[in-house]
Amino acid sequence: MMIVKRAVSVLWNKVLFPLYRGTIKAAKDKKYIRDKYHIQKNVRNVVIFGAPNHGNLGDYAIYFAECRLFARYLQKGNIFGVNMRDFQHEIRALRRLLQKEDLLILTGGGNLGNQYMDDEKIRREVILRFPDNRIVLFPQTMYFTKDAKGEEEAGKTAGIYKAHRDLWLVARDERSCRDMERLFARKIRLLPDVVLTLQGEKREPKKGALLVLRNDVEGVLQAEHRTMLRQILQPLYGTVEETDTVVEAGEDLSCLEEKLRDKMEQIGSASLVVTDRLHGMIFAALMQTPCLVLHNYNHKVEETYKWIRDLDYVEYVPDVSNLQEALCRLQKEDCRYRADKVEKEYDVFMREIING
Repeated sequence: MMIVKRAVSVLWNKVLFPLYRGTIKAAKDKKYIRDKYHIQKNVRNVVIFGAPNHGNLGDYAIYFAECRLFARYLQKGNIFGVNMRDFQHEIRALRRLLQKEDLLILTGGGNLGNQYMDDEKIRREVILRFPDNRIVLFPQTMYFTKDAKGEEEAGKTAGIYKAHRDLWLVARDERSCRDMERLFARKIRLLPDVVLTLQGEKREPKKGALLVLRNDVEGVLQAEHRTMLRQILQPLYGTVEETDTVVEAGEDLSCLEEKLRDKMEQIGSASLVVTDRLHGMIFAALMQTPCLVLHNYNHKVEETYKWIRDLDYVEYVPDVSNLQEALCRLQKEDCRYRADKVEKEYDVFMREIING
């Protein structure tokens, strides 16, 4: 009898009670996630995975533009983002709550590859956990490093992506499109960075020069070149300020929309922007501010520039030794940006992924 009691006790403590406790916790988590994201029956959900939980305003602008698009094309839908911080402890509950009809979005950007593995791991897990949903990768730049690690991660990504039967892949530049077609052995769509669907408001008056330069792994501008820039710009523009599109966000991610608006206004108030950041270039284009664009360590700035090269107030300069000539060409006042052309390209795409 004692042996039986001991066996029952072990069974309860080691198996049944943890299972019971896990079931209760799962039910509570499910209710919390349902309430948090306003998930309801008979309402189609659009879930944007990988929403930024950091202060990179370029990434936040992408997420903001994606939300704006879906709000326009799916007015009765429930649109929400799951940020990178919350993903790991919410994905299980979301897996139980979301239905086959829900549309899952992998946010766009420049992080498809092995340089930013946190983003890539989120994409892989979403694709594996939701085999029956339509999943759409918004326009991405792809870059796997040309080494053993890059080849290994590219192989893992290809295996997971190829196995999904309703995965839509979109490149935001021609080079990435070719690379993605080779890696995934399928037709890849090509669309510009989604932030270009936004329409900025031109600000007057404009004053001074603004340097929007990277201080991370993707920046290649040396200290002496920064000094040279200031020496060239000072006589022409009077004041030369330096900023970046990365800001402090802290825990309160609701501040990012206001910080994005402030950054756009700062860029819009300058007479000239010099940048090696992709979204520094795009923000200047939207705000109709003359912009000198420098290259960075990979192809994403140069390739994205091709979408807006018809704007005569934005110029890409691959070599800093040619700055003077480019600056003379950028002495412009009649700068105009219209999002109509990009909106038309996205119109077809949005209707297909929602209704197709």
